[in-house]
Amino acid sequence: MLILDVTVVNVALPDMERSLHAQLTDLEWVVDAYSLAIAALLLVSGRLSDLIGRKRTFIAGLFVFTAGSLWSSLSGSVVELIAGRVVQGAGGAALFASALAVVGHEPEGPERRRALGAWGAAIGAGLAVGPLVGGLLTDGFGWSAIFLVNVPIGVVMLVASWRRMPESARSAIAPPDWVGSTVFALALFLLVFGLVEGNRLGWSSAVIVGSLVVSLSLLALFMRLSRREGAILDTALLGDPRFLASTIAVIGQGVVIAAVLLYLVRDLQETGHLSPLAAGLEILPMTVTAFGAAILGGRFAASRKPAFLLAGSLLLLAGGTALMTISNPAGGWATLLPGLFLAGAGWGSVNPIAAHASLEAAGPENVGMAAGFNNTARQIGIAGGIGGLGAAFQARTASVTTAALHGVTPVLAGHLGQAVALSGAAGSTGALAPRLRSELVHASAQGMTSGLHLVELLGAGAGLVSAVLVLAAGSGAGARALDRRRAGRRLAEPAR
Repeated sequence: MLILDVTVVNVALPDMERSLHAQLTDLEWVVDAYSLAIAALLLVSGRLSDLIGRKRTFIAGLFVFTAGSLWSSLSGSVVELIAGRVVQGAGGAALFASALAVVGHEPEGPERRRALGAWGAAIGAGLAVGPLVGGLLTDGFGWSAIFLVNVPIGVVMLVASWRRMPESARSAIAPPDWVGSTVFALALFLLVFGLVEGNRLGWSSAVIVGSLVVSLSLLALFMRLSRREGAILDTALLGDPRFLASTIAVIGQGVVIAAVLLYLVRDLQETGHLSPLAAGLEILPMTVTAFGAAILGGRFAASRKPAFLLAGSLLLLAGGTALMTISNPAGGWATLLPGLFLAGAGWGSVNPIAAHASLEAAGPENVGMAAGFNNTARQIGIAGGIGGLGAAFQARTASVTTAALHGVTPVLAGHLGQAVALSGAAGSTGALAPRLRSELVHASAQGMTSGLHLVELLGAGAGLVSAVLVLAAGSGAGARALDRRRAGRRLAEPAR
């Protein structure tokens, strides 16, 4: 359900845009509000699951998520929808943290590997069926159905969880770090706000520059606060090569796949004139491949060198994303297939390998924190990818559309180019003369396809850089240095 609500939304965005009279930036917030709320609250949710018990945290999160789904389905404006998505994300944070923590308490060995394989397969299943389910529901019942479907499932799961899920023992740990949590949440919000709103408000505006500067300052403060006793994140975990490599991998995965999926689906509907269901079917090869790769990844999750597996997965994702740039409307679906299969294989295999590596590094006493941070990293990647690559998409779309318009003044061409970047061709042609309307539709198709290809190239670059960083973080030299530091601390303890 949680992963479904990331991918299911993509195919419904054009319908939301028309129904709620929203702009592209508003739609980015519909996606990002969910991921941002999860990222901001996952760490504190992980600590709460250790403190009050994973069953209680899971059930509370499921109730809030279901309520947020109902709210979203009944929204009559884009502001109400974004608020509903925040509530969904708040519940999702508790679910993500407590669910993986429950899995992490399986005994080490084959049982844990099977459990993590099931976890990765569940993520893969959500990714695989999301676009298809979203298309079916949107075509048949309207966009609100993609949220309403969560309500009966949530009610059934509440009863089943209350009756069947075992409660974990409460850990004797300090209460949640509310100061650190607040600083972290504010830093993430300001970072994503600056990236998403940069094109609309201007990158040199005081609001955008101030948001980005304050965000980086708050992130630095958060790292300093994390050195305290009882902090929400034990920064010593970042010194473990396995934990650091898995964190970089899931951030890189989120950056690439979230933005590419969002703009690929939008391009298929805007320039390819596909229905939501048809668009979901177009990308089904990638999501089904991700599902299969997640199951296979779970079998290899216990590798002693997870960094090599994670880097290989990211290279597959980067290569597949780069291959997507050869697609074009004239070539049809066939030109997309190689990239879809390759990207799906890399995308799906990251999750179980990264989850196993981070839980192994944290140890049984910190599974809640590790689970929270693993999922936080993924949501940071999703929110940052949509914000950063979305800004590049809007800038390229506006530029190419403007250049493709002939027979109009440069001022009008620039205005129309910006309108297409924000609202698409359908939202920009209403009051235009027929000749100019036809020309704008043609120009906007060029602009949006060019913007999509830029997003795919930047995504491929992000995947490649992430693979290199994962190898560097998980290198044997780094692991040996960490072991020497740990051994030094153990020898020094009796002397104190």
